[in-house]
Amino acid sequence: MLRLAIFTLAYLLVSETASAEETCIDLHLSAPEAGDQQNLSKLLDDVRSIADSFPFLQDAIQSERTELCFSDQMNNALGYLDVEQNKIVINQAVPHDLKIGILLHELRHLWQFTHAMCPTNSLSMKEYARATFALEADASAVSLLIAWHMKEQGQDAAWNALSHWASHTDIAATFEDTLRTTQDEGLAVSYAFYQWYASDARQDRYYIEACSGYLDRQDTEHLIPRYGTLDIEFYENLCRLPDGQSYLCADPLGSKEQ
Repeated sequence: MLRLAIFTLAYLLVSETASAEETCIDLHLSAPEAGDQQNLSKLLDDVRSIADSFPFLQDAIQSERTELCFSDQMNNALGYLDVEQNKIVINQAVPHDLKIGILLHELRHLWQFTHAMCPTNSLSMKEYARATFALEADASAVSLLIAWHMKEQGQDAAWNALSHWASHTDIAATFEDTLRTTQDEGLAVSYAFYQWYASDARQDRYYIEACSGYLDRQDTEHLIPRYGTLDIEFYENLCRLPDGQSYLCADPLGSKEQ
């Protein structure tokens, strides 16, 4: 099963999590019933408050028919996008402010998936890892941009949560420093994208988990090893600001062996 997931220290591509109790609503739901559904609706309302400024968020919320769920059993995951079941699942125990940041991140993953950017086992394992690194770097950078806009509108919960979250502190600091220095959002997103790669621990953990998921699918589905490479336009198509304009990005590892 393909899942783009948020973990305590990194954003990981993971295999099946344990069976869990989930409460879900449709992203476009406007009249929740009660209990946890109301909490899910409150989370959506916090994101809807900025959606008009970011059409891709509005499109994801209104047209993708994706479910938003809370789960009480996530192992070490904080949240993930389940591509096959078309749902975003967030750890119920996470504080509400961080839930907003996680949802922004996963909605960016949903945008990536609907634009056919998610990697498959048709790639070599090394290329698969390169792609997942880039997907996570982009989702981290763009979610920080949106959280910053929310902060500028007086809703600083998501920005504060992401910028104080250990796995994101350096990326958020790079984004903020660049934006304050240059007043250029595209450049700030670009610097944040590259900062994702600056942590060897983040890369190592993500590489291990991405490759583990790759090998699990290869074994479970009896796939023949493939050696495909990323399309030459992968980074050009991926690295788009929410308004559709491109921002500068590439693989900073180049041909370096993983």
